[in-house]
Amino acid sequence: MIRRIRILLGLTTLVFLILVGSGSAEAQCIPTGFFLDSINMTAALINPVTTVTGPVNADGCNIGVYYSSGKGQIDQAEIYGANYAGVFVNGDNSQVSVNITNSKIHNIGESPLNGTQHGWAIYYRAFFVTGSATGTISGNTLSFYQKAGIVADGQGTNVVLTDNSIEGQGPVAYIAQNGIQVGYGADASVMGNNVTGHSYTGTNAASGGILVLGGAFYGTCPDGNDCPYTMGTRIMRNTETGNDVGIWLSNAAADGTAPTTATNIKVVKNTLANDNLTNGAIYQAGISDEGNNDKIIANTISGNGYDPTVYSGEAFAIDVSTTNQAKVRANK
Repeated sequence: MIRRIRILLGLTTLVFLILVGSGSAEAQCIPTGFFLDSINMTAALINPVTTVTGPVNADGCNIGVYYSSGKGQIDQAEIYGANYAGVFVNGDNSQVSVNITNSKIHNIGESPLNGTQHGWAIYYRAFFVTGSATGTISGNTLSFYQKAGIVADGQGTNVVLTDNSIEGQGPVAYIAQNGIQVGYGADASVMGNNVTGHSYTGTNAASGGILVLGGAFYGTCPDGNDCPYTMGTRIMRNTETGNDVGIWLSNAAADGTAPTTATNIKVVKNTLANDNLTNGAIYQAGISDEGNNDKIIANTISGNGYDPTVYSGEAFAIDVSTTNQAKVRANK
């Protein structure tokens, strides 16, 4: 039985160079100086100083809009065509604050979409103590991405995710997609989002609608230290359908056991449904928790895909079999 995912997002030692620039909606792909998978990532827009709005055609670029310094705003934009990320906010080396609102981000990944571990509609990261990546991500529609809708990674990342529509491609056999990922020490509030269709039919992993992960089990982070636990995440009033695991909390010590440190994640008043068992591993759950002192309260879970009486040993409404001191009450 699978309790946690390891092949989510390749943790790569990276080279950094901060560039400042801007471009038109159909800008030439510009090198950012940020290396991922040994590629100097290119972007259609780099650190735009004005609000990004309207179409941003990133065909042929790795990234649509790239931020590595200062403040930014994306509002009522349509970003598409990049193969690594629609919007990439890199706070590893500096303080970066970007709000993304009321925008559509789609067709992010390879063409056609495949199993390589990139293709994020929105990606915020800040793994080093010298930087931060902050902002509000609200009212956006994200679709046709390869790996994930929204990723918030690293101890310097602090984001609020509200009222977004995040539409996966599942069930698919080529990749285990995730809707929202909060990882490796990031601080996040995840509220009022609609997350659908993250299901993997392969046999070596499962997809998560909302995924929270951290701890030394996941290896060494880019700052050279064991990846930290992700603690205190607030996951409230989200609506999810058709995800292998609706809400997946996976904080694990180096040996894979639940932490002795309190992770204090709150999962409250979410509505989770899945009518079918489509994951090939096979493991599905409305809520799966590995942590310490997490609170799972007043959630509504329905559908055969999460019903252990229909799929014994394969489907769970709430799975707390590998956690410490979970507080579970008033769920239905």
